[in-house]
This record gives sequence, structure tokens and C-alpha cells, in this order.
Amino acid sequence: MEWPLVKTLLCALLLFVQIHEHRGCIEEERTGLLELKSFVKSNINYTDPFLPSWVNEAKSECCDWERVSCNATTGHVIRLGLDDINEIRFADFDLDYVDQEGSWFFNVSLLLPFKELRILDLSENEISGWLGNEGM
Repeated sequence: MEWPLVKTLLCALLLFVQIHEHRGCIEEERTGLLELKSFVKSNINYTDPFLPSWVNEAKSECCDWERVSCNATTGHVIRLGLDDINEIRFADFDLDYVDQEGSWFFNVSLLLPFKELRILDLSENEISGWLGNEGM
């Protein structure tokens, strides 16, 4: 085999890989997102359907789910925007007493599957603290 032919084949292979780069969700992270949804839903006051695009279906692409951003090349989750998902409203409460109403503890071990997570927004959720390895 001549060198020009090898170079041509390598260039074609490189082009093929770039065109068909990984765009899918990492299965471990997809499962992690579904576990995170289940945990959060059980701990907050949310009356509307909670994260309806996060479904456990084979054809569901988690990189397309609401509040999730993935790296376009690797498919890893890089951002979770879970801000303001706790719908408790404090108009009827004394603001000095807010910690007793609607607050909850976040299980940080649920974030372990996300190897490339760079941005996590949990603001406006009345999180009182953190839990370690709960249920993992």
C-alpha cells in the first residue's frame, strides 16, 4: 500500500468521525438524571408536571431535555439548570420563619455520575443543606 493511499484513507476516516461525532447522552448520566428527578420531585412542592421531558424511554435523548446542556462532542452533561423548581411561595409566611417552611436537603451524591458537570444552578429552591451518600 502506498503512502498517498494510506493518507487518503486516514483523512477519510477522520472526516467520517467528525461528521458522526458522538451526540448522544451517556447512559450513566441519563440514569443519573432520572434518579435526580425522582429525588428532587419527592422533596419539593411542585404542582405542574415536573421536568416532563425527562422520561425513561429508549428513544429519549437526555441532551435535549429541558434544563440540561451537554458537550456537543462527548455527550457528557456539562450544565444543569435546576433553579426555582421549588414552587413554595412565601407571601403568607413570616420571612424570619422561612427555614421551617418548604426547605429541604439536597443529596449531593446524586451528582456523582456527571463527570464533566461545570455549571449547577440550584438557586431559589430553599435548600437548607446537603446530604452525603444517601441511597448510593
